Amino acid sequence: MAVRLHVNNDLCEEKESVIHLMPCKIHGDGPANVSSFFQPFIRKIDNENYNISFRGYPLQGKKIKIPSDYKGIIFFEHKKPDAENMQRNLYSNKIFSEFTYWNYDKMPSKNDALAAALDWIDIAEALHGTDI
Repeated sequence: MAVRLHVNNDLCEEKESVIHLMPCKIHGDGPANVSSFFQPFIRKIDNENYNISFRGYPLQGKKIKIPSDYKGIIFFEHKKPDAENMQRNLYSNKIFSEFTYWNYDKMPSKNDALAAALDWIDIAEALHGTDI
């Protein structure tokens, strides 16, 4: 299955989005007016750690910055294809340079899968970069 990314170059002039990566799964796939209904009260613990409660569950979070030479992009899909082997088209609609990563029961750390995945950006640059 091929995935085609349609990137809108005008996004660079738009205001960046506030992104929260939550440790939960939502089984709906329709539109939701999140900005009207999700206004979290975030408690700052120290310079980089935060606490909130989501539907009664305590979450602990940390702001993660996207590496300086990169930009986070949010994509959406108008319609998911009927068959798995059909091409999918994803369209960009928002950008971000940081997001808040939330965990249940523990502070986000370098041992989390997300942090390890982001470390690969630096590792790949060190291995394949042109700077000596």
